[in-house]
Amino acid sequence: MSYIQSSSKKGFALSIVLWIVTALLFGIATLSSLSKNTINLSKGLQEKLKTELTAEDVLESFKFYLLTASYDNNSLQNATLDDFRYKFPKKLIVDGRWYAISRDINISITDVSALLNVNYAPSESIAFILSDNDQRQLRYTIADSLKDWKDKDNTVSLNGAENSKYELQKRVNYKIRNNPAIQSVAELRLVNGIDSIADEKWNKLKENFYYGNGSMVNLALISPKYLAYILKLNTIEANALIELRKKNLKKFIQNVYKLKVFNSDAMGFYQSREYKITIAVKSKNTKSILTTIINFRKTRDYLYTTISYKLL
Repeated sequence: MSYIQSSSKKGFALSIVLWIVTALLFGIATLSSLSKNTINLSKGLQEKLKTELTAEDVLESFKFYLLTASYDNNSLQNATLDDFRYKFPKKLIVDGRWYAISRDINISITDVSALLNVNYAPSESIAFILSDNDQRQLRYTIADSLKDWKDKDNTVSLNGAENSKYELQKRVNYKIRNNPAIQSVAELRLVNGIDSIADEKWNKLKENFYYGNGSMVNLALISPKYLAYILKLNTIEANALIELRKKNLKKFIQNVYKLKVFNSDAMGFYQSREYKITIAVKSKNTKSILTTIINFRKTRDYLYTTISYKLL
C-alpha cells in the first residue's frame, strides 16, 4: 500500500513538473514570437523612417535645382549639376509627368498654372473637369451645388443644395461654408454631387486642382480636356492643337493667339513659378510620398515660400 501511495505521489509530481515545463516552453515560444514581431516592427519603422528622410533630402536638393534652373513656357533646364547627389534630368516638363531619379526614387513637378485653384476657379470650370461628357446632370449638380456652397443665402439653385439637404438627406455633421473662400482641395469632396464620385476616380480627378496663390492659366501646360473647355473647341480641334503643342510649341502659341476666344487678361503661356512637387521613395517593404507646393517667386526676404507640405 505504501509503495502504491509513493508511486502515485511521484506520478503526480511528475505531471506537475511536465505542466510547468510545458508552460515555460509556451512562455518562451510566446516571448520569442513577440521578440520576432518587435524586431520586424522595428525594422519596418526604421525602413519607413529611412524613406521619409530620403524624400526630405531629395526635396532639399531639388530646391537647389529649381533655384539655379532656367525656364521657358513649359519646362525647366539645369545642366550645371553633373556631380550632384541626385541625377535630376537636365530638362523637366512641368506638367505633372513622372521622372525616375533612381530605381527607388521618382519625382513629379507641376507648375500650378496648369491646374485649377479651388479658391478662384469658377464653379462651372470645376464641374466640367469633374464630369464626363455623358454626365451632364452631374455637371449641373456640381456647378449649382458649388454655387450654393459658396454663396451666403439659403436659396437652393435648380440643381444645387443648401444646408437643409446636407442635414436632412445626407445626415452629415458639417455645414456648408457660405463663403467663396474654399480652403482646400479636400473640401470639394464634401460638396453635393462631388461626394458621389467613386473614390478611385476622385483620387485621379483631384490632381487637376490645388489650393494656393492665384496664377494665370498656362495654355502651354493645361490638360487637353481643360484646353478644349477654355478655348471652346470640339474634340478634333483640341486634339489637333495638343499634337501641335507637342511638336512645335512656338507655332501652337501663334495659332492660339489667332483664336477669337483668346483672352490675354485671363490666359497666357507662362509659368507661375509656383510648383506642386511630389516625391515617391520606395524600399523593399514600404513607400513614402512627400507632396508640397512651393512658390519660387523671390520676395525681399525669402528665395521661396512653402505653401503646403505633406509626408505620408
